[in-house]
Amino acid sequence: MLRSTSNRESRFGPTARDPVVAGGEALRPFAYIIDDESAICQIVSATLNELGVESESFHTAGEALAALDRRLPAVIFLDVALLQSDAIDVIHGLGDRNYRGTVHLMSGGNPSLVEAVARIGARSGLIFGPPLNKPFRRETLIGLVEGLGLGPKCESAVPRNATVPA
Repeated sequence: MLRSTSNRESRFGPTARDPVVAGGEALRPFAYIIDDESAICQIVSATLNELGVESESFHTAGEALAALDRRLPAVIFLDVALLQSDAIDVIHGLGDRNYRGTVHLMSGGNPSLVEAVARIGARSGLIFGPPLNKPFRRETLIGLVEGLGLGPKCESAVPRNATVPA
């Protein structure tokens, strides 16, 4: 197994700048989607998959935190208004694990809530990318992923300007 020299922990999913090669094949970049709405998870996951980014979806903070002990993703898409749990629990868990990937907060409303969650996470040294405000356009998600260097431009049967529901 060949690994690039990098400061990232080996549990992180590979990125375009941090490829991990096993058996002659580059592993796909890896992302978590944490949202209590299945439709949002499915749409974000499908878009990431088309861009060559593997993903895993979770509906509660507890599920996501348990998975973080197995594998740290390169990027996390986190809904700030999880119904049965709290996004702050995820933020604290990421801080406790010294997570150094990028977190994109998702919200269907209250921008001040997004700002408050980001402030809490910043105190733990977390890195935040631009938030995704629901409803968001698919092209916005594609731009965020491409901006991280995680996927090539994608062509799809679903238009880049399709709107993802709130």
